[in-house]
Amino acid sequence: MKINRMRMLLLASFTSVIMGCSSLGGSSNSNLGDTHFYSLVALSPTNPTENNKLRVGIGPVEIPRLLNRPQMVSRKNNTEILMAEKHQWGGSYKEELVQALTDNFSNLLNTENIEKFPWKHSFKPKYHVRINIERFDGELGKSATLKARWRLFKDNQEIKVKQSLIKIAMKSASYNSYVKAQSEALAKLSKEVAESIK
Repeated sequence: MKINRMRMLLLASFTSVIMGCSSLGGSSNSNLGDTHFYSLVALSPTNPTENNKLRVGIGPVEIPRLLNRPQMVSRKNNTEILMAEKHQWGGSYKEELVQALTDNFSNLLNTENIEKFPWKHSFKPKYHVRINIERFDGELGKSATLKARWRLFKDNQEIKVKQSLIKIAMKSASYNSYVKAQSEALAKLSKEVAESIK
């Protein structure tokens, strides 16, 4: 009887340990679900008319290595960088950025004849723009800052070189507001380039 009682006590203790471990595992798994993922937003089409004769090439687009990571990067101040483990890009940051620019140019210039670098050998763009993004960050609750140098080519001849510095005020201190401000900054840069093409 004593042996059976001892076995029952050991079994109960073992079961409680297993249950405790599984509940710990469950809580750590729930923490994984706390990560939020974001995507840049392109301009909405305004004119359905397509200019099929206009061919535009986008790229190369260069970004600082600091930004090319899953975590969202912001600034605490002029010298301190913040990387948010719980707020990340849904895909490759550079691909997100280049796709948003491509969609913006397509909507602003009313053409589907837009290719990202490197484009097919058969694609002969009338214009193409090279963009070197030097800074694209900001302070939460304040503003998003985009600093970029771009070169516009027409028939492979450079026709314009410009440095753009764009600041977009944020409506709140949330990361959602930060992404919206960054999307607006990209839209403003796209408009500057599109005006030069028009």
